[in-house]
Amino acid sequence: MSENELPKSGTRPKVSRGFLITVGILAILAVVGKPVMQWGKVQYDAYKARTTDLTASEPKYQELRKVIQANQRPNSGYNSGNTNTKNDLKTPEKIFQTALSRDLLGRSSLYEPNTSNGKLACARMVNMVLDRALGYQVGQNTLYVPSIVADLDKGQGKRIDQKQAVRGDIAIANGTDYTNGQWHIGICMNDGCRLILSNSPFKSEFSWLTGTTFEGAFDQYPGKTTFYRILQH
Repeated sequence: MSENELPKSGTRPKVSRGFLITVGILAILAVVGKPVMQWGKVQYDAYKARTTDLTASEPKYQELRKVIQANQRPNSGYNSGNTNTKNDLKTPEKIFQTALSRDLLGRSSLYEPNTSNGKLACARMVNMVLDRALGYQVGQNTLYVPSIVADLDKGQGKRIDQKQAVRGDIAIANGTDYTNGQWHIGICMNDGCRLILSNSPFKSEFSWLTGTTFEGAFDQYPGKTTFYRILQH
C-alpha cells in the first residue's frame, strides 16, 4: 500500500508492545503514587512538627490566659465543694492546668500529621493535653472524635450535664450522633462550661475560645454539644 492509500475496511492498526508497557507503568504509578505522596506528606509534617517552634508568641499566650482568667469565678473546679467532690475533680483540674501550659495554649497545629494542615486537629490537640496530663490518650483512633466518644462511653469517661461540668471536662459538638454531621471537641475552661478551648479550624492553632455551642459553627449538623468527665484509669 502506497503512502496515499487508506487502510482497508475492518483492519486494525497494530499497537506496539512498548506502548502497552508504557500504559501499564503509568497505570501502576497512578495507583501507587497517591499513597506514596500521602506518606511523604505525613513524614514532612512530622519533621516540621519536631523542628519548628509551634508555641504561641508571648503576647498571644498572655492574651489567651487573660480571657480564660476573666471567666473564672472564686472557688472554681477543684477548689470548690467537699472532700468527695474534690476527689472527683482531681482529673479535670489536671487537664485544665495542662491546657494552660506555655507550650500548649495557643500552640500551632499546622504540622500535625493527618489533620489537613491543622484544620481537622481538634481531637489531636485535646489528646495532646490528655497525654501530658494523664499519661495516655483516648480513642482507638486518637484523631477521630467519634472514636474518642466510643471509648468515653465504654468507661474511660462519663457523660454529665452542662450544669455539672467544671473546668477540664470535655465538650463535644454533635456528640449525640455517631453517623451524621460534623464533629468537634474541646476542653471546658470554666465551671458550667460556658467557655471552651479547642483547635481553631480557621487558624490551625489551639486557641479557639468559644461559648457552649462553639459559636454555632456546627449548628447546621444533627446533634448538640454534650459533656464528658474523663475517668482516670
